[in-house]
Order: sequence, then C-alpha cells, then structure tokens
Amino acid sequence: MICLCALLAALLLAAPPAWAGPAAKKGAPPAESRLSLSLPEVVIEVPDVEQLVAQRVRPVPPERLGVRLPDVLLDGEIPPMTLPERPLPAEREPDPELTRAWGGLSRAFGSNEKIFETGLAYWKKSAPVEALRFFEEAAQKTREPRLKAASLFWAGEAALRLGRKEEARRHREAALRVQGAEPYPSTARYAIAEEQCQGGDLRGCLATLDGGRWRPGSLASEEGRLLRAWAHERLGARPQARGALRELAGESGPFATRALVVLGHWDRREGDFRRAADRYAQAEASGPPRGEAQAALLGEALHGLGWARLRLERPREAADAFALFLRRHPKHPLLRSAEAGALAARIEAAGKGAAKELASVLDAFLKRHPGSPEAGPLRLQLAWWLFRRESYAEAGRRAAAVSDAYPLGRTYRLARVIEGLSLYHQGEAGRAYGVLRLGAERPPAEGQDPAERAAARSAAMATAFAAFRLRDFSGAQAILAEWAFGKDPRRAADAEAALWHGEAAFEAGGLDAARRAFAAIPREHGLYLRGQAGLAWVHYRRKEWGAAAAVFDQLIERSPEGPLAAEALARAGEARYNLGDFQGAIAAFERVEQGHAGREVAAEAVLQKGKLLFRRGRMDEAEAAFRHFLGRFPRSPAAPEVEYWSALVPFQRGEFGTARERLLEFAGRRKDSPLAGDAYLRAADASYNEGNYLQADRLYRLVMARFPDHPRYREASYGLLLTRLQREEFDAFLKEGRAFADRFPSSPLSIALLFQVGEVNLTRGNMEEALRAYREVAARYPEDELAAHAVLRIGGIHRRRQNVDAALDAYETLIVRYAGSRLRPDALFAAGETLAGIGRCAEAKRRFEEFLSKHPRHDFSLLARFELGRCEARLGNERAAAEHMQAVAGSEEAGGIRAQAGLLLAALRAKAGDLDGADRALQTALGSDDPAVAAEALFSRADLMARRGDPSAASEFLKLTYRYPEQRIWAARALARAGEMYEKAGNQATALRIFQKMRETAPPGELRQAAEEAVRRLSQAPAARR
Repeated sequence: MICLCALLAALLLAAPPAWAGPAAKKGAPPAESRLSLSLPEVVIEVPDVEQLVAQRVRPVPPERLGVRLPDVLLDGEIPPMTLPERPLPAEREPDPELTRAWGGLSRAFGSNEKIFETGLAYWKKSAPVEALRFFEEAAQKTREPRLKAASLFWAGEAALRLGRKEEARRHREAALRVQGAEPYPSTARYAIAEEQCQGGDLRGCLATLDGGRWRPGSLASEEGRLLRAWAHERLGARPQARGALRELAGESGPFATRALVVLGHWDRREGDFRRAADRYAQAEASGPPRGEAQAALLGEALHGLGWARLRLERPREAADAFALFLRRHPKHPLLRSAEAGALAARIEAAGKGAAKELASVLDAFLKRHPGSPEAGPLRLQLAWWLFRRESYAEAGRRAAAVSDAYPLGRTYRLARVIEGLSLYHQGEAGRAYGVLRLGAERPPAEGQDPAERAAARSAAMATAFAAFRLRDFSGAQAILAEWAFGKDPRRAADAEAALWHGEAAFEAGGLDAARRAFAAIPREHGLYLRGQAGLAWVHYRRKEWGAAAAVFDQLIERSPEGPLAAEALARAGEARYNLGDFQGAIAAFERVEQGHAGREVAAEAVLQKGKLLFRRGRMDEAEAAFRHFLGRFPRSPAAPEVEYWSALVPFQRGEFGTARERLLEFAGRRKDSPLAGDAYLRAADASYNEGNYLQADRLYRLVMARFPDHPRYREASYGLLLTRLQREEFDAFLKEGRAFADRFPSSPLSIALLFQVGEVNLTRGNMEEALRAYREVAARYPEDELAAHAVLRIGGIHRRRQNVDAALDAYETLIVRYAGSRLRPDALFAAGETLAGIGRCAEAKRRFEEFLSKHPRHDFSLLARFELGRCEARLGNERAAAEHMQAVAGSEEAGGIRAQAGLLLAALRAKAGDLDGADRALQTALGSDDPAVAAEALFSRADLMARRGDPSAASEFLKLTYRYPEQRIWAARALARAGEMYEKAGNQATALRIFQKMRETAPPGELRQAAEEAVRRLSQAPAARR
C-alpha cells in the first residue's frame, strides 16, 4: 500500500521546488538566480554641501625640450660564427687501374699498401662501397701504425658517405687508439668532435677535443681551437670562447684572421665598438686574400670596420671603409648591409642643405633593395637627421611614414618617438600626446648608454607634458615614475621629473606619492617653491585645512610678488572656509578679487566662488557668479571653463534637455577647447538620463570618433555600452564590453562591465561565456565586491550543470576568501543546499546550522530551516526535523515552501503515530495554489482517514481524482487506494470499475501494470462477473 511512510521518503529525496524562493520574501529569487545590476544614471558632479574643493592652477609644460638620440639608428648585419671545412689528410694520387683488373689481384697477391691504394682509387672514383671494403681489409691485415690509422680513417669517411654513422664513428674511434700515426688520429678526433657539436652534444664535443694532444701547426689543430670556441660560445661560456680565439688570433695565417673577425663581431654585438674596430683593422691588414674563403673573411672585416666607425661617430672614416668594401667585394653576401652603412655614413656627414640629395639617394637604395631589413632604419635615420636640423615638420612626416610601414619592433617605437617629439616642438601637444602615448609611453632606455637614456628621458618628459595638457594625469604619472627618484627616496634624482610626478600623482589621487615627490625636491633647486605649493595642495586635498593654510601663508611670505602668491591667498581662504567659516571664505575670494583687480588671480577668485556655490547646490547664485565672470573677464583663459560650468548648472537641476542644448552649443562654439570633448560627453549623459538612448548613442559615438585621445574616452565608451544594453543590443554589448574590459583593465568601470557581460550571457543561456566572464572578474579584481558575486555565480552555474564538486569548491572559496562579504551567507546556504542535494546530510547540517546561528534574519533563513529539517529527517532525527518543519509551516512569510513543510511535517507526525497532529499539519498544504501540492495533501488526508478506519476514506481518495485529474500520478495512486478499500469491503464490482478507470488514466509503468493485474484478478472472481 502507498502510505505516509513512503510519502515521507519521497519528500526527503525530492529536489527543492523550482519556485521556492527565499524564506522571508515571497517570490524572491534563490541563491543561484540571476543578479541584475541596476543601470546607473550618468552623474557628473555631486555637490559637497560642507566643504569647498577648488581646482588647482597647474604648471605649464615647457615648449622646447633638449632631445638626444643615438646618431645612428640602425645596426649592420653581424654574420654568425662559422666553421672551416673539415680537414682531411693529404694522400698521394692512386693508380686508377687498380679499380679494374688489378683490384682483385691486389687483394689476393698485393701488399697491404696496395690494398689501401686500391681503396683510395675507388674513393677517388666515388665508389664508397668498394672503397670501404678495401680500407677495412687493409686495416685488418696491416700492423704498420700509420697505414692502419690511415685505413681506419678513410674507412670512416667511406662509411659516413654511405650514411652509416655508427660504423663511421667506430672506425674513427679505432683510429684514435693507433699510436704514432699522425695526422690521422687528430683528424679523426676533430671529425668526431665536429659531429658531436653539430648534433647538439656540446659538452661531449669539448670532452673529445680535450682528450687529444694538438701540436701547434699540425693538421686540424687550428680547426680544433675554432671548434672549441664555437662550442663554448653556444654554451654561453663567452670568456672561454674568447680565450680560445685570442690564443689563435695571436698567431699568423688564415685562422688568425678568422679569429680576429669573429672577436670583432662579438665586440660589436656587445657594444664595444672601439675594440671591434681595432680587431677588424688588424684582420683587414693581414695581407691579400688566399682563395675565395679568405677573401670573404676579409670582406666581413672591412664591413664590420665600417659599422664600428659609424657607431663611434666617425662617419667619414666609416664611409671610406664602406667604399673600399664595395670596390673590393662587389659580390659579397654582406653587400646590401655595406650599402646601407655607406648611406647612413653619408647621411651623418651631410650638411643642413642636403635633404633633397639624401632623400634621392635613399629612394635609390629602397628601389634596389625593396623590403630589406635596413630600409626602415635608414628611413628613420633620415627623419632623425632632419629633426636635429630643426626641420620638425618634414621629420615628423617621414617618421610617421616609417611607423605606418613598420608597425612592430624598435623601428616603430623610435619612429613614434621622433614623430611625437616633432609634433611637440611644433606646438601640437594634442597630436604629440596621441602619438607618444600610443607608440612611446615607455621610450627606449637600453643599457646604460647616456645618449639612449637622454633620449628616453626626452621622450618621457614630452609624453608627460602632452598628457598634462590633455589632463591624462595617470598616464603622466606612470611615465615619470622611473625618472623621479634614485636610490635615496627622500631626495629627487631628477627635480623636474619629481615635480611633475608629484603633480600627476596628485591629480590621480595618489596623495602619499605626491607628498613624497614634492618633499624630495632639494631646497637649493629652483623648483623648490613649486614643490612646497604642491605639498600645501596635498594638505588641502587631505582636508588638513589648518596645515594647508599654514603652508600657503609661508609661500606668500617667501615670495609675495611671485606667481604663486595670488593662488596661495585664494587657497588659504578656501582652507579657512573648510574649517567652518563659509562667509570668511567668500570674503577671502572677494578680497582677492578687489586686491588684484584686473589680474588673472581675481578672475580665479570669481570662478572659485561660483564653483563653491555650485558644489553647495546653490545653483541660482552659482549661475549668477558665472555670468558675472563672463561679463567681467570675457577674454580670460578661464572663460571657456566658466561657460562649461554654467552649462552644467541645468544638468545638476535635472533639466537634462536644457543642459544638452547648452552643452552642444558650447562644444560647437568652443571647438578648440579641451573641454569640447567633455561637453559632448555630458550632452550624451543628459540624453541618456532623459531616456533618449538613440541620441545618447550618437553623441557617445561622436566623442569617441572626434576625440580618440581624450582622457574621458573610456567614459564615452562605457556610456555607449550602457545604451547598447538599454536598447537590448546584446550581441554588440557582449563584444564591445569585453573589448572595453581588455583595453581598460584597471578601470572600475571594467569590473562592473565584465560582470554584466557574464549576467547577459547567463540570462541568454550561454553558460561557457558566462563562466569565462565571472572567472575573469574573480581573477582580475579579487579585492572588489563583485568578485564575490562572480564566485557565487560560478557555483550556481556548476550546480545547474550537476558539477557538484566544482560548485562546492566555488562556494567554499567565497566563504573562506571573502569572509567579510555580504554574500558569504548566500554561499553558506548554497553549500548546504548542494550537499543536501547529493545526500551528504551531515555536512549540509553543519552548514545550515552555521548559517542560522550567524544570520537568523537572512532572507533564506526559513528556506535553510526547511532544508535542515529534511536533512535531520534523513539522518533519523525526526523530532528535530519536525521542529524545523513546524517553524516553516507556521510562518506566513515562508512562501511556496510553507505547503511543502506542512506535507513533510504531516508525514513525520503520522510516522510517530500522531494522526491528529498530522491532520493539522496538512491544513496549510490543502490550501495551496499549486495543484500538485494540493493533490498530494488531499491524498495524505485520505490516507490518515484510512488509518483511522474511517469508511469515507475511499470517497476521499475518489474526490482527489475528480478535483485534480491532471495530476495523473496522484490520481492513479488515489484510485489504487480506493480500489483496494472497496475490494477489501467485498464490493468487487465497484472495485473493478475503479481499477478499470485507473488502467485508462494511469501513466505507463508500475501503476498501470498494477491496475491491469487488479482488473484481471477481479474479472475472474464470481462476484465481479455478476
């Protein structure tokens, strides 16, 4: 029979209802449901009603910089070290007739010398098979050491030609053991060592070379020392390699020349151009070449000599060396490199009016050698030559062409530096910043060469100055960080870099770094007072108003007529206001305006007064102050800024339509103002806040297209992405959102955006992409609150995929790593729920008890009690389970799980024999709006009636089938119970009709099979037939 005990087991093993929400809020989502971030309203300035924060008048970057790059921007080709041909012992010319009829006779009747000579004859005839046979026979028969060693050596050569390397190695090693048979053992040893080196066994090669005795001047001795240097060089043992070559270079002959050339190559690669030039000159003076190989080697020496002299800033001597090379070696492999060197020397030696001539010669070289590796550096060399002669426009044009043609590597980097510096020296700071920021944020500072470092500093300062003009303070700070300080952090290594680093850190919000930079400027330096002004501003920003006012007062005392005095007076007034004297601050601004009437500081005082009122939310008075400024100081450099602030007043009032119109009017009229981009951006924000997403989309695009280097470019990109999301353009949002996060990885906007990418993918069912986004959030931003959200999402996705171990790992990570997160309770609950779902009730119980003890008022508290009650029941603690279910069933706030708790409580009461208690527990479930739950409750009540012996229990079971016919399982079970009861009562005809009905309605399976058996059984009974 189907009883409440079976029902209890079914309830304990069932998954929690999909519609069951958090216990405290009916209909709220469960722990793993989608978390939607509310889309923010775009806000610009939040008024501070308590304190005044003024904008600082910043230093103006210099217009010209002292710039120095290395004179020569390209390097000539440096050939790798090669080995000479393997030495072979000289043998007398054999009689060719021995390969004919005499060959067989020599083997039968000839001497051992004749057998060896026959082998040589076959060797000369390129018949290695026959040669090997004769050499092996001669080696086997002879006892004369020299003949035996010769036979073994040539047998090895023949075997090698046949591709039998092991056999060749065996013959050579046998030749090594023959005493008094030089030069064959030495040449065999060299052959073995060379084979090892070329096979990668460099240490074995050196061991083989060390195992022999090399007499000076003997065959293979010089080759052996070259091979030793070659092996040491590849092992990274450059001192040993140099030692072997120096020893060889001290002798005479072609091998000494080769050693000198290789040493020159290594010196040039390491930047020791003076020593390299000496080596090359010594090698080139060794005498006329003997053979093509020697001629090629002397060509390398002459080529290297030209490049070494060029890097030593001796262009005329370099040109002479290259000219001699081109005349002597017209077919040398280094011909193109030598032509490039000759052209570079010509450029460096040319006067100021030779630009057209040099361009013509360069074009001719490029036509002869299109796509050569020297093309880009040579073009860059000409651009740098023009820059040094103050032809900035032409230098920038040529450098830009080089960077377009060569988008990677050192050539591109230096081209961007020269182009940016050219633009900067032409006064085009905006374009210079764009070029330097994209191509030279970290200019070249290779090695310790002073010229390279000076060039790096010039490029860095130019980039930072351009960044300041465009207010990219974080970028400027990053560029200047390595220049500001030396080993002693308390004293600046470069006062100018320290000052600007402090300014950048200040504007980026790094007040500790700013304080350190300003304080590090030496007292005796001319920038000391500006550093002190920066320190005063640090106090000001930290809201240390008394200290700020004191330092500003000191500046006024030290330099009352200096450029910092008026600003110090204004800031001192602001600081005093922030100490609580608002009217005193206004009076200070007015005193500055009256005391410096007509001067820039007076205009600044009016502007700051308007900003004070703006930030206090007194928009009418602020607008009046801004109008007063524009009427009194219409030609002030700050007029565009005041117009911009005035246009922001309706924005702050929430009058977004008016604000948009005024901002667009300002941007159209002040096209050249740095605030034009800000105005377009705020106009887009106003459209977004109005809900006009199409217009916001257009304006954000306008900002991004017209101001690609603007400091607020990322804000425009973010605003555009928000409009994508609002307009439900999800594919575009996902693609562009990920690109935004990759481009601005450190921006706080990227964190929320990347999380929202995961949310959208999760909503659309793309679990893989959602997981990827959440993992990126957790990995990139582990300290951000959204990281905990991301980990919780990861656990939820793994739960949906039935990957229980991964889900539990995610929840445990959140619990341990984010102990202070407000989502830790959610992770505790989710971990317990997951453990309970796989039957690990003891562990789940500990999680639920920890959750309820620490978070008793949490939204999931009733749901946790429900799950804990199920776990207690599974563990056999039925009394504790009943207590938890009683608490859930008795709560009006339990939502959908209240009826489930009532069902489980009724089953527990019935099992304990408390049928009345079970009946009371079912009342909640009987009133459920869910037909499945109501049908289950009705079945349970009928079962209780049957257990009491109530004769109307069968009718109660049948009532379920009428009320909930769509609940086929419960209807079939109810029919089965009613049929059983009528059959036991002797009413077999009624029972038969009930089971027939059950057979028709029950789903396929055990219930239908049981119905068919009952019908068959009752149909055979006499009463049923009647």
